[in-house]
Amino acid sequence: MLRSQSLLQKVAIVTLLPILALGFVLQRALERQVRDRALADAVASAGVIATLGVQPQLATFDLQRGLTERQVAQLDQTLGVASLRAQLARIKIWNRSGRIVYSDDHALIGQGAGPKALNPGVADALAGRRDAELLHAGDEPSGEDESIDAGTAQLLEAGDLLEVYVPLSFTSAGMPAGVFEMYVPYGPVEGTVARDVRRIRLLLFSGLAILYAVLLPIVAGASRKLRKQAQLEREAAEHLRQADEVKNSFLTAVSHELRTPLSSILGCAVSLGQRQGLGLSDEDVDDLTGRLESNARKLTRLVSDLLDLDRLAQGVIEPRRVATDVADLVRMVVAETRVAERRNVHIDAEPTLIELDPAKVERIVENLVMNSLRHSTGTDLWVRVVPEPEGVLIAVEDNGLGVPAGVRARIFEPFKRGQAPSHAPGVGVGLSIVANFARLHGGRAWVEDRQGGGASFRVFLPGARVPSLVPSA
Repeated sequence: MLRSQSLLQKVAIVTLLPILALGFVLQRALERQVRDRALADAVASAGVIATLGVQPQLATFDLQRGLTERQVAQLDQTLGVASLRAQLARIKIWNRSGRIVYSDDHALIGQGAGPKALNPGVADALAGRRDAELLHAGDEPSGEDESIDAGTAQLLEAGDLLEVYVPLSFTSAGMPAGVFEMYVPYGPVEGTVARDVRRIRLLLFSGLAILYAVLLPIVAGASRKLRKQAQLEREAAEHLRQADEVKNSFLTAVSHELRTPLSSILGCAVSLGQRQGLGLSDEDVDDLTGRLESNARKLTRLVSDLLDLDRLAQGVIEPRRVATDVADLVRMVVAETRVAERRNVHIDAEPTLIELDPAKVERIVENLVMNSLRHSTGTDLWVRVVPEPEGVLIAVEDNGLGVPAGVRARIFEPFKRGQAPSHAPGVGVGLSIVANFARLHGGRAWVEDRQGGGASFRVFLPGARVPSLVPSA
C-alpha cells in the first residue's frame, strides 16, 4: 500500500512539472506579445493625433522662423480642446534647427540644444522616423531632451507616460518641416494590458488544469498495470520494459498534440479580445472564430479518444443498440469533419437501418476519416456503406501509398502509428478506438489494399436489420 501511494505521488509530480514549465513559458510569451502590441497601438494612435489633429493646424506656419504670439495663442486654443487634452499630458513642437517653437508650457518655447546637439528623439523624427519611449512613474528624467523640460518629473508623478516624436511634413519635400512631441498618459493602456494578462492567465491555467486532470488518471492507470506486471517473474520483466516505453512515447505525443491546439485557442482568444484595438475586420473575426472551432474540435476529439481508451481498458463500456440509419450517420460525420475542404470525397451509402450503438459508430467513422487525412498522400477519399446479411460493412479508402503488410495488425494497437515519420501528427489511439468499438459490437476492424492503389480500412458490425428499410425483392 505504501509503495502504491509513493509511486502515485511520483507520477503526479512527473506529470505536473512539465505542465507547470509549459504554462510558465506560454504565460511569459503571451504577456510579452500583449504588452508589445499594446505599446505599438498606443504609438500608432499618437501618430494619428499628430497627423490628423495637429499637422493641419501648422500647414501655414513657418516653424523655422518661429511662431508669433498670435499663432501661439491660436495653437493654445486649438490644441487645448478637452478631447485632445484628455489624451495628452504635454505638447512640444520643434523646428528643424532643434528649437522648441511651441509648447503648452510656454516657458519651454525657444529652448533647445541646437542642430548640432539634437536629442535622439528629435533627430530620428527629422530623419523621417517615428520614435517613442515609455517613461515610468518615479524615474529620474535623463537625456538632453528631458533636461530642458523641468516639468517632466512632475508629470511622471501622476503615472507612466509614453513620449512620442512624430515628423511633421507639410509638402512633398523629403525632409520634415518639424517634429511634434507629445506625452501620452499610459495608465489606461497599462490597465487594459493588465486585464488582458489576467484573462490569459485564467485561460492558460484552466486549460492546463484540464490537461493535468486528463493525463493523471491515464498515467495512474498505466502505473497500476506496471506494478502488477512488476510482480511477475523473468517473462513479465520484458513486458514491463515494453509498457514503460509505450508510456514515455504516449506522454510525448499527447503533450505535443494537446499543446498545439491549446496554444492556437489561446492566441485566437487573445486576438478576439483585442479586436477593437487591433481593428480586426469581420472577415478576420470569422477566420479567428473558425480556427477556434477547428482547434476546439481537435482537442475534444483527442480528449474523447484518451478517455475512451481508459474506459475500454477498465472494461466499463457497453454498446447501446438502437435502430440507426448508417448511411445518414456517415454523411453527417463527413460533413462535420469538413473533410471535403481538403479531399475529394466520394460517398457510396444506401439507406441501411440496423441496430447498433450510433455514438460509437460515429466515432469509428470519424477516426477512420481523420486517420486517412493525416497519414495518406492521395487526393481522393471513398466512404462506403455496404449492407450484409448479418450486419453492415463500413469502408474508408484512399488512393495514397497504402499500408505495408507487416504493420497492418499492429496499427490497431494503442499508441502504434505504423511506419509513419516521427513527426507525423497523431497520438496513435484513433485506430485502437476503432478496433475496440468494433469488438464491442461483436465485429472486427482490418485494413487491406484498395483496388487501384491505396489503403482500404474496413469495419464489419453485426446487427439486426430493420425490415422497413430493406429493399423488397
